[in-house]
Amino acid sequence: MTTTQPSPFVAASPEDLEPAFAAAVAAGDLDAIVGLYAADAVVSLPRGREAAGHPAIREAFAAALAAGVLHESGACGEDASSVPAVSVRALVTGDLAMTTSSRADGSVCTQVARRGADGGWLWVRDGSRLRDADACLPSASRGLVVA
Repeated sequence: MTTTQPSPFVAASPEDLEPAFAAAVAAGDLDAIVGLYAADAVVSLPRGREAAGHPAIREAFAAALAAGVLHESGACGEDASSVPAVSVRALVTGDLAMTTSSRADGSVCTQVARRGADGGWLWVRDGSRLRDADACLPSASRGLVVA
């Protein structure tokens, strides 16, 4: 896993986020993964927990990468690498978009993206990727919200 400076990547459309995520995971580039999320983003974790903000999101994705449960498909678990994304879609309303990636097994990942002042898109809510990966639960409660 690498930890370089934050990625200068700017998603021109919400659909660009998913392939950028897959490339960052394949490279093990934690900074690039975190760079796809807005500073105030929230990512769902197991057992009703959430990682809120870049530090907590970084901790969750670092743990998932280190445990080997996060794969280019964005899925978690031992067989996740065999479940490729087959389509990526976005429903855009003004400066918000719901992005979805459907997989061959019928599973769907959903996120909410927001267009920034620079016109680029970042995810602000991710309810799918880490929800089933116990390995990503943080060791401390910093940045966590228990639902």
